[in-house]
Amino acid sequence: MLEEESEAVMQPVRFEERPAGRLLGIQRRLDPHTTDWGALWQEEYAPRLPEIEARCTGDVCLGAYFAGGDDGLLEFVAGRPARDGVDVPADLVMREIPAATYAVFECTMEAIGATWDAIYSDWLPSSSYVTDADKACFEEFAPGCHEGKTPVRILVPVVQQD
Repeated sequence: MLEEESEAVMQPVRFEERPAGRLLGIQRRLDPHTTDWGALWQEEYAPRLPEIEARCTGDVCLGAYFAGGDDGLLEFVAGRPARDGVDVPADLVMREIPAATYAVFECTMEAIGATWDAIYSDWLPSSSYVTDADKACFEEFAPGCHEGKTPVRILVPVVQQD
């Protein structure tokens, strides 16, 4: 039984259409495999949280990954969905998020890396989808996810293959 489960391909919880929006937060160019995520969120994002919260909606934090170029690095924004018409404080960024269809996966905080690996090495190659490379991938952190009360959601922009 365990052997069968370990060979199963991870499946998305659902597919979700998301409207265009804007993300306000800190932006860093990074390698997601070598980044000290705890330091980024605690030492760089947390001190700016009051400024970000004052300009944003909801209580969900987002980690968004944008294509970064040919060097293998990504543009990462830690932030929240911004309200319309807000100013952008110094050293923060506002990124436009185009509308997209997302495959939505759920996991625990501890399993984020393994879930990303399973999505790109197992699910995507065996699915009828390809990533929509012009769109950002996200991690959504809802209240309670650090304590394991709510799942972390990973959203991958996809389009149906021809």
